[in-house]
Amino acid sequence: MPRWKLLAIHATLITITSMTLLPLAFMVNNIFRSNHEFYRSFFSIPDAFKGLVGVTGALAGGDKGPVEVDDQEGRTQRVPPAEAAGMYLQQIKRGPTMAWAVLRPYLINSLVVSVLTALGVCAMGSSAAYILSRYRFMGSRVALMMFLATMMFPGVLTLVPSFLLVKRLGLLNTYWAMILPYMAGGQVFAIFIFYSFFKGLPEDLFESARLDGAGHFRLYWNIVLPLSKPVFSVVIIMNILGTWNNFLWPFITNTDGSHHVISSGLFALATSAHAQNFSTMFAAYAISSVPLLILFVYATRPFIRGMTSGAFKA
Repeated sequence: MPRWKLLAIHATLITITSMTLLPLAFMVNNIFRSNHEFYRSFFSIPDAFKGLVGVTGALAGGDKGPVEVDDQEGRTQRVPPAEAAGMYLQQIKRGPTMAWAVLRPYLINSLVVSVLTALGVCAMGSSAAYILSRYRFMGSRVALMMFLATMMFPGVLTLVPSFLLVKRLGLLNTYWAMILPYMAGGQVFAIFIFYSFFKGLPEDLFESARLDGAGHFRLYWNIVLPLSKPVFSVVIIMNILGTWNNFLWPFITNTDGSHHVISSGLFALATSAHAQNFSTMFAAYAISSVPLLILFVYATRPFIRGMTSGAFKA
């Protein structure tokens, strides 16, 4: 390929990537800006950063005269450099500190619900798929088709019946009001993925293990599970993404707010007095994205490996 074509491709990709990351940069930048700065200029560098750099340079140069500092309301004060540095640091930390204080319980709730749901879906989905894929019994094919047929039902269609069932079971305002329906709803996708992968495992592995005296559970635990780590990664990632971003179901099943997750917590934050402070809101959006960003960084490789190892092979 000619060098100019390679440079053109790289320039195009860099441009598209920059445009994609622009909203993220806008969000991070506004975490450290006051409302006064937000209304005055959308994309300027935070005044607190510029002021802190200036004060640090003045202190390094031995200048101890008073400097002008703009507070959160845009009013100007003349204070010593050391005090000015503390004021700038407080302005920088104000938004993230307030957002973390509000979102911390919601973040913990989301972690509990997402992790328990993913573990439950993997445990039940993999065991059901193992039985349906490796054993033949009367009605096994019909059972598989019935499982897969439920993928055709839109989630909103089961919203009211699911809510009435959870209410009659007395699970409202508990973790189980989210975990159990999420586990039940995630089984279909998990069974489909696991079934496709388990079906492609060579029968010779199972025959050799049976000759050595391995039973059903030993075959599942010592052969199927170690070979299925990439596929487990796919199921875990997809379930965590689905439960983490779900808003409606946690919001209607937790009327007292004590078990709200991060998505419903953001809605509650946006309708509270904190919504008047843009730095707090942008910091809340950033904090809610950090766990998914960590998941993306560490789970991209196993996710791709799971896809290429036959996770989506029909």
